[in-house]
Amino acid sequence: MKPISFLTEEEIQKLQEAEANSSKEQKKTAEQIEAIYTAGQNILVSASAGSGKTFVMAERILDQLARGVEISQLFISTFTVKAATELKERLEKKISQQIQESNDVDLKQHLGRQLADLPNASIGTMDSFTQKFLGKHGYLIDIAPNFRILQNQSEQLLLKNEVFHEIFEVHYQGKQKETFSHLLKNFAGRGKDERGLRQQVYKIYDFLQSTSNPQKWLSESFLKGFEKADFTNEKAKLTEQIQQSLWDLENFFRYHLDNDAKEFAKAAYLENVQLILDEIGSLNQESDSQIYQAVLARVVAISKEKNGRSLTNASRKADLKPLADAYNDERKAQFAKLGQLSDQITILDYQERYHEDSWKLAKTFQAFMSDFVEAYRQRKRQENAFEFADISHYTIEILENFPQVRQVYQDRFHEVMVDEYQDTNHIQERMLELLSNGHNRFMVGDIKQSIYRFRQADPQIFNEKFQRYAQNPQEGKLILLKENFRSSSEVLSATNDVFERLMDQEVGEINYDNMHQLVFANTKLTPNPDNKAEFLIYDKDDTGEEEESQAETKLTGEMRLVIKEILKLHQEQGVAFKEIALLTSSRSRNDQILLALSEYGIPVKTDGEQNNYLQSLEVQVMLDTLRVIHNPLQDYALVALMKSPMFGFDEDELARLSLQKAEDKVQENLYEKLVNAQKMVSSQKVLIHSALAEKLKQFMDILVSWRLYAKTHSLYDLIWKIYNDRFYYDYVGALPNGLARQANLYALALRADQFEKSNFKGLSRFIGMINQVLEAQHDLASVAVAPPKDAVELMTIHKSKGLEFPYVFILNMDQDFNKQDSMSEVILSRQNGLGVKYIAKMETGAVEDYYPKTIKLSIPSLTYRQNEEELQLASYSEQMRLLYVAMTRAEKKLYLVGKGSREKLEAKEYPAAKNGKLNSNTRLQARNFQDWIWAISKVFAKDNLNFCYRFVGEDQLTRESIGELENKSPLQDSSQADNRQSNTIKEALEMLKEVEVYNTLHRAAIELPSVQTPSQIKKFYEPVMDMEGVEIASQGQSVDKKINFDLPDFSTKEKVTGAEIGSATHELMQRMDLSQRPTLASLTETLKQVQTSQAVRDKINLAKILAFFDTALGQEILANTNHLYREQPFSMLKRDQKSQEDFVVRGILDGYLLYEDKIVLFDYKTDRYDEPSQLVDRYRGQLSLYGEALSRSYSIENIEKYLILLGKDEVQVVKV
Repeated sequence: MKPISFLTEEEIQKLQEAEANSSKEQKKTAEQIEAIYTAGQNILVSASAGSGKTFVMAERILDQLARGVEISQLFISTFTVKAATELKERLEKKISQQIQESNDVDLKQHLGRQLADLPNASIGTMDSFTQKFLGKHGYLIDIAPNFRILQNQSEQLLLKNEVFHEIFEVHYQGKQKETFSHLLKNFAGRGKDERGLRQQVYKIYDFLQSTSNPQKWLSESFLKGFEKADFTNEKAKLTEQIQQSLWDLENFFRYHLDNDAKEFAKAAYLENVQLILDEIGSLNQESDSQIYQAVLARVVAISKEKNGRSLTNASRKADLKPLADAYNDERKAQFAKLGQLSDQITILDYQERYHEDSWKLAKTFQAFMSDFVEAYRQRKRQENAFEFADISHYTIEILENFPQVRQVYQDRFHEVMVDEYQDTNHIQERMLELLSNGHNRFMVGDIKQSIYRFRQADPQIFNEKFQRYAQNPQEGKLILLKENFRSSSEVLSATNDVFERLMDQEVGEINYDNMHQLVFANTKLTPNPDNKAEFLIYDKDDTGEEEESQAETKLTGEMRLVIKEILKLHQEQGVAFKEIALLTSSRSRNDQILLALSEYGIPVKTDGEQNNYLQSLEVQVMLDTLRVIHNPLQDYALVALMKSPMFGFDEDELARLSLQKAEDKVQENLYEKLVNAQKMVSSQKVLIHSALAEKLKQFMDILVSWRLYAKTHSLYDLIWKIYNDRFYYDYVGALPNGLARQANLYALALRADQFEKSNFKGLSRFIGMINQVLEAQHDLASVAVAPPKDAVELMTIHKSKGLEFPYVFILNMDQDFNKQDSMSEVILSRQNGLGVKYIAKMETGAVEDYYPKTIKLSIPSLTYRQNEEELQLASYSEQMRLLYVAMTRAEKKLYLVGKGSREKLEAKEYPAAKNGKLNSNTRLQARNFQDWIWAISKVFAKDNLNFCYRFVGEDQLTRESIGELENKSPLQDSSQADNRQSNTIKEALEMLKEVEVYNTLHRAAIELPSVQTPSQIKKFYEPVMDMEGVEIASQGQSVDKKINFDLPDFSTKEKVTGAEIGSATHELMQRMDLSQRPTLASLTETLKQVQTSQAVRDKINLAKILAFFDTALGQEILANTNHLYREQPFSMLKRDQKSQEDFVVRGILDGYLLYEDKIVLFDYKTDRYDEPSQLVDRYRGQLSLYGEALSRSYSIENIEKYLILLGKDEVQVVKV
């Protein structure tokens, strides 16, 4: 088709006027129209929360396609894979609609081609583009196209550690070993080994990876701070501050003497006040910095006389107390400032004295880093395995060094578009520069939502363009989208009230003015005074310590407060649980939150990707068990195992056992003492009573049997033996959040299995790998389990970005900001380079033997202090943006939840506001969100703010006043009145109590495999078996499973097995979003998320899976997704008729539709077959088991069973 020209400014204006005068219910704003149709220059769209930026981006793409641009001519970068998938789906829908509505044949054909090309379009994350790019052009720099991504942290760590130790050895024994040894000791701390240095090297490496050219930054910027250090200037600045502070003190004392001091005539402190005024009076215009410092030292010295009380007004007269207190408070504040300045003089003196030494240390560090970066890069090239950042670096290298390649891409792309531009880092920005021709960039973002600084995103990239385009429209066009279509006016006005008083250029990196304020635009939401934002504070009395110590047992006050509000919304206003979100800035208090919600039976959905898998209690117990089996002489692990629910030794029993030392030994491990106790050979054997002796014997027997078993069996078998011997798997299933705990244990067994399959064998190496992962403070992703359908969402603020919920609670407002970065030994800055704490050895000059001759002193380099200030401002700005993201998630009502003592909070005084903002010191001294919000409430109390605060005390949070859910169980509705599930759980718990008895009586049965899967049973399945209890593990719907347990795979050629294809197909069917009809594009994106190799993905026939949804069963599933349950684990107890022994059957149901009167069960099979009847016969027993489990669980007799056969070229659905 012929290209259609783009609109001129006049045409765009006409379009805006026509839209404004139209009768449409939802009109486009003038700014949206401008953003959709403007062409021919760089455009930056600053889009506030909820202003429809995704809509604008999609409309702009559609407009360009309609004007004859090809989809392949657009480069569209999104922040996440999910955002790319959603954009593709939106485009697919819109293009199809346009094709149907258009009468223009050329246009129809053109759009049809675009629709067909959509799956291959450059729409995706930067990482996905760079991978394709390097696969295509990597040969130019000798990179083979079959490279792989190092996504597995454990493997990355193993490689990194190997390279580190190689380089470490070279430097430790090289020519510069003296200076290197000094560097090593500088970071050794108490560890006295290389770990301190290694930690800093990895930290700097991560920072380097975010620059567009690591080696260049290392050579040009790493030492910049040392090179431009100017001590003369620093001293002059300090002298100015001293001068100002002494004048402030003089003014304060003079005012006091002229006014209030008359009430305290002849008081002793007034003489000292006069002495200080005389000292300050001795200064004049000629005084230099030395004289100022001397006066400051004398003034501070006077204040410290009489135990620091020389200037205290100690008047005891009751009527004068307010005057005396006011004077004392102000005096303390003045001298605190002078004390800090006095310290700064000392520090600056040391900084200057050791400047050359610390510079020399930094140069040594630079040389080591340079060698490490190069060696690690080479090592990854040998492995042909790279991190995402490496791939970006190589892409930049090719684009910079091969102009012909760069030209091809610049000619190809009509426009370079990027979403979430505020989260761009320097690598991505460089790449966008290289792909665009200088005037065809379209950037959408909101600097107020830049919250990925910890991933090296730099909001200043956005800010710099924002300022430049605002001042000079020739550079590019700045378009502001301020209308918010998401939230109620109550949410928006509260957010505006907070941020126009909190954010400015100095603290916050932008001035929150009318360019950034949110404008209410959702006319469908009528104002409702009940939805005014609330700041709820749990009033904890001053006995804070007791509160903390009880945190384990007692539900925290603020959680009970939240539960009370949730129940009120749910029961009084009929708000569904899924309309409520609980947002936290970190997951550190999640355990308390989940415990409280489960206590009240409130269903909850977590954001899944909790990287605290190895810290979860049930996994730690198992890891300690494995450590003991490997080496029982580890006391900590042994105590953990004995105290665990598996054996339940209490403190008294452990104390008795720990005293069983053999008489002839000085020191013994706990295990040796246990052996002594069994043999009765210790002096304290009387402490072992018969019950304890019996319990100990049982423990030792089981431990010995496990250790024997470990020698001849795989880790996987060993772990399942432990679960079954002690019923531990079933035990954790009965705890709160039991499903997730069981999934964690299941995953541990899988992880061990994968570990052994990847050529790493043995228990000791597995434990070693886990210890390494823990030591590096990495963790593995927690395992996702099917969440309930109607549940409160609990997620981090980062995870909530881009989402919206009717009711939002921001929890833990009182949780302190994470300050770890600013306490580090090393602080880096893009401008100044390295800031380091230098450890100096100083002579003390002590003569006596009992005094040390030298002491170590930690001196922050000048650059360190500058970087620390820069970091502090950047961190506070990031925290403000995090709060902004959290507050703008709410559609109807916002709750901010914190805790504190009412008395203390109300007594706080704050300096007056300046230019309508909180005083900058108040903002920079805040320790958490609550400090900011409370300060705003107090300082601007007269401003009629659009949020109110409310203290809630213990008296309002009794069990009665909170209330409870009428119906805790998701199964107890009228249609299932005679359901047996609760009895089954009771039986299971009773059974657990009798575990000890059970073990002794059924020793033989325990030695047999006691857990079977339906696949194992199907061979000898007998319908006559009696069944006592059934449990379908979850009545929830499975959502994205983000479980990542890949391990290094060093094999060269991939062989694809039927089992792998089967697993991948099952996972694909489970991940598929069935809320709308699947398309080839959506299936392709879903397949990318399936955890398997590319070779397996290539074998999966997506067309065949799509065809399934044309069958009667496929149609029924799509029409009844609210009745659909997928990937449901179940377990049930069965009895073997011959031996009368019970055994547990566990399995996973692929899916079923649950109706009032029947259940439709289906199972996918990828086996090859000639006739369907072969598979029907093969799987009839297995499906009967599944059907029986469902029938018992839901008390429904009518079960329809189907096999979905995917083993041939065409899909077949067979009723069994």
